[in-house]
Amino acid sequence: MEAAVPTEERSSGKSKKRKTGGIIIAFILMMLVLTLFSNTILEYSLPRVSAERPSFGGLTYKVNGSGTVETAEEVKVMSEYGSWPVEEVEVKVDDKVKKGQVLVRFDTSDTEEQIETEQLNYKKQGIALEKLQTSYKEAKLIFDDKLAAGIRRDMESAQLDLDAQKRKIDRLREEISEYSVLTSSEEGTVTEVLAAVGATVAPGTAVVSLKKAATSLEFKADVTNEQAKYLKVGDSINIKFPSLNDAKIEVKIKSIDTKKPDKQGDGQNSPGGGQQENTNGKEIVAVIKDKRLQGGEAGDFEWSKKAESEEDAKILVPNSAIRESNEDGKFVYVVSEKEGSLGKEYYIRKVKLTIESSDAEFTEVKEGVSPADFVVTSSNKPVEAGKRVLVSNEEDNGSE
Repeated sequence: MEAAVPTEERSSGKSKKRKTGGIIIAFILMMLVLTLFSNTILEYSLPRVSAERPSFGGLTYKVNGSGTVETAEEVKVMSEYGSWPVEEVEVKVDDKVKKGQVLVRFDTSDTEEQIETEQLNYKKQGIALEKLQTSYKEAKLIFDDKLAAGIRRDMESAQLDLDAQKRKIDRLREEISEYSVLTSSEEGTVTEVLAAVGATVAPGTAVVSLKKAATSLEFKADVTNEQAKYLKVGDSINIKFPSLNDAKIEVKIKSIDTKKPDKQGDGQNSPGGGQQENTNGKEIVAVIKDKRLQGGEAGDFEWSKKAESEEDAKILVPNSAIRESNEDGKFVYVVSEKEGSLGKEYYIRKVKLTIESSDAEFTEVKEGVSPADFVVTSSNKPVEAGKRVLVSNEEDNGSE
């Protein structure tokens, strides 16, 4: 019986070790469960954000609006050249004019005198070239190749100067031939004469207004001054007409002018007396030709323009990602990735921006972020720099 005692003691020791090991394993499992549970609770409390990478491209500027089809009554004859004063106005209000008829003559005497001066210079250059040619022949006769080579270079330079002088004279003559008179672009009746004898009319300025003899249709629409910055004469716009089963007609802008003052109908008076006038914005006008239109139809127009070449491409950030504060100006929140105890964790950092311009969807960024960044576009809770977040579309986040 005495020999059995050590065996029982060894069995008891092994049992204690198993119990201790079991307690340790249970403790570790419990800590893992608690860690997972606490992380799960934490994730429910973290802000959840959506983020995307900046793109590389060009802004798309869009202008939308509505207008009406009207019978075109007037057309403005514009000056194309602005270097000469008006010498003679050959029409007056209510005169009937034909297409191509001279309306205004310009005083081209200054340019004619300039041509005479340039012709004298041309002759002098020609004489100088002839002298060089004679000297070249003489150098060849005495077999002085070095001298001849130098004279030949002078001859080539003189010939270039002579050719340039001739082009200058031809250009001045063409200006007189093309712009010395301003002719009517339409047949009609003069309603307004805006040119005065002795005055110099700037290019692109209306000189005479005409009531067209043969009426046509025009689409007129109001735009804001901000919208007008993107538009120019000659741009194409698409107009959708509900009265034509939403048919679309493409036309080109004929003019962009400041809106004529409209009398307010609400009886408001200006400080100096009388009714308040509304002069905000511009009016665009486009000639429209379609047999289905009679005049008076309402239409919705749209214009858009995107960067035309790769040179115009810039880093673009969604407008929804752009934030602003008095202290930091424009900035974005960028998602940074770190390796945590249970996998990837995402944190927020603030990045200040230098921006250029924007359209309805994107903002051009000059400095601050790159296409490799992951910028926050929305969140279900407020976010702060340095704080952890959850990313809804983390499969798109390839940052390391």
